[in-house]
Formats: sequence, structure tokens, C-alpha cells
Amino acid sequence: METIPLLGFLTVIDHPRSGFIGGLLVLNPVGRPVEFHCTASLKPNRAQEILFGNALVPYLFGEQIAQALVRKSQANLSFLFTDSPGVLALQDFVEQPLIFVPTDDSENEPPTPEAAQSQDLFSFSTKRTEFPQKRQPLRGIPGLSVVRWKETFVANLPLWIPDDRKMEVQAISEKLIDYTRSIDFAEPFTRVRLALDEAQKN
Repeated sequence: METIPLLGFLTVIDHPRSGFIGGLLVLNPVGRPVEFHCTASLKPNRAQEILFGNALVPYLFGEQIAQALVRKSQANLSFLFTDSPGVLALQDFVEQPLIFVPTDDSENEPPTPEAAQSQDLFSFSTKRTEFPQKRQPLRGIPGLSVVRWKETFVANLPLWIPDDRKMEVQAISEKLIDYTRSIDFAEPFTRVRLALDEAQKN
């Protein structure tokens, strides 16, 4: 019996009271939830901030929080999506293509711990934003090399797809076309953020 391919949507928020919290929403091909996982809050200590420097966010988001979420999932994930650039560090630890989806919140990720202290990074919008073709949100992320990700458009949505010997942008883009008929790749992140926000109220 053939296993139904599933999509994972993974993001990390910086809650002003709790710290970094990650969430993973797994959807079936028609956009219905199959699994949801979240992490406990995580706050880096001062020693980590000093020793990791600009590499702290990719380490916390990709290697610590995102890996923990993927391990919790029992789903047969075909693709992983994120709107948090730091999560892209997870790609070195998973076989599935990890695709970056620019959203309103992609610009809010802290480049350094010092910058995070002066910003409200927990705000988000449920309104879809149209992104101009020339926008390149993956340039210059501190502590993370993003040259392996290439921008392409799938059903008019800009996506950044890993491109190396094992993964090719064209092949991945063609596989994603079928999902766009029932799923807006930017929308599930709103669900994850709302669920994480609700969890912090309990």
C-alpha cells in the first residue's frame, strides 16, 4: 500500500516572556492537519551568546529546536517548509528538501541576540503579502550559508529551494505544483503561530 506523502511546516517564534519556541504542523495533500508538535521554550544563556556569536540563531533554530520537532514526528514527510531562515540549518540533518517560504514574519527573525532584545519578534500578520520578484530575503543571514538555496516561483509564490547534487530545483518545483491546488504554502505558518500563542496562554 502506497504511503500518502505529507508536508511539514516548521517555524520558530521568539516569545517575549518564554523565549524561543518551535512548532511543526504536518498536513496531508489537501491541507488537513495530521500532526502538530511544539517544543518547550528555550533561552540561550550568556555563555552561548558569547561563544556562538552570529552562529547562535542557526544553531538554536536549526540544530536544536527544528531537529527536536522532526524527531517527534511519526509522519512520512515528503517536504519540509519554513519561514524562519535560521531553521535552514536543519537541512544538513534531514533528507527531505527544506524549502524557505518568505512571509511577513521572515523579516522578523533576530540576526543576533543583541538585536532580538530591541525588537518585538512575536508579532505576526494573517494577511498574505505579495513579494516582488527581485526580493531576495536569503542574502546575508549571519551564521548561515544560504548559497545552496535558489529562488524559484511555484504557482506565483516565491520559494527558495535547495539545489545541490542530491536535490534539483526544477525537479522539486514540478513535484510541488500538485500541492498548490489545495495548499497555500504561506498560510500554514499562521496556524502554527496561532497554536503556539494559544499554548503559551495555558
